[in-house]
Formats: sequence, structure tokens, C-alpha cells
Amino acid sequence: MALYIPLSRRRRNAALVAIATLLVGLVIGFLTGRSTAVTASEAARDVRTKGDTLGTRIAALEIEYDQAINATAGSDTVQGGVLDALDLVAADTDKLIGEAPWIGPGQADALHAGIDAVRTAANDRVSSDEFATVATTTARTIRDTFGVEP
Repeated sequence: MALYIPLSRRRRNAALVAIATLLVGLVIGFLTGRSTAVTASEAARDVRTKGDTLGTRIAALEIEYDQAINATAGSDTVQGGVLDALDLVAADTDKLIGEAPWIGPGQADALHAGIDAVRTAANDRVSSDEFATVATTTARTIRDTFGVEP
């Protein structure tokens, strides 16, 4: 024989189950969100790491430039070894500036000016020592701007 449950009790039970399910879903969602969210310190650490990599890439151009300047015909060129790589560094710098909201317009301009100075030095085919000085200064500017510890 079936038990009769009044309509009011069935509605109350359905509402309690719905509220309990909602609360469990909110708690699970909150905990999942907290465990997967990127913190500000993690984002800053990532930007610093990428800034250090950009500085290293600029410094590595010294080797490419030296090889291009001292190359025989048909081997390394300034365009292929330095300027093309510098275009990639400039594009990555722009992306990284977008990831670092604390970088102001003045700092962004200093970064672009440093990269332009390296490009000018390569185009002017300055001596290897002069190019190394410009590249080292730009690498230091990049690292300082993005907060990379020496």
C-alpha cells in the first residue's frame, strides 16, 4: 500500500533538495576556482621569467652579429642572423608589455628605444664591441623593467 504524502510536504522536500544541490555546487565551484586561479605573484613571476628570456635573447644577438660581420660571402648575414631575430624579440616584447599592466608608457617607450638602438647598430654595421655594448645595455633595460633580479 502506498503512503500518501501531502503536496505541501513534497514541495518542501523538493525545495530542500534543490537548495542543498545548489549549495554543494557553489562550494565545489568555489574550491575548484580557487585551486586553479592564477595568483598575482604567479603572474608576476611568469612575466619576470619571460623578461629574463628576452634579455638573454638580446644578449645572444652579440654572437650572431659577430658571426655575421666576420662571415665570408654566402654564410651568416646581419639580416638573417640579427635583424630577423630582433623582429621576433620586438613582437614578444610587445606581448609581454600587454601581460604586465604595471609597465607604464614611459617604460614601454624605453624598451622600444633600446630595441631600436640594437637595430640601428646592426644596420650601421658598427664594430662588434660597440654592438655588444648596445645589446648589453638593452638587455639590462629589459631585465630592469620587468623586475628581473641580477
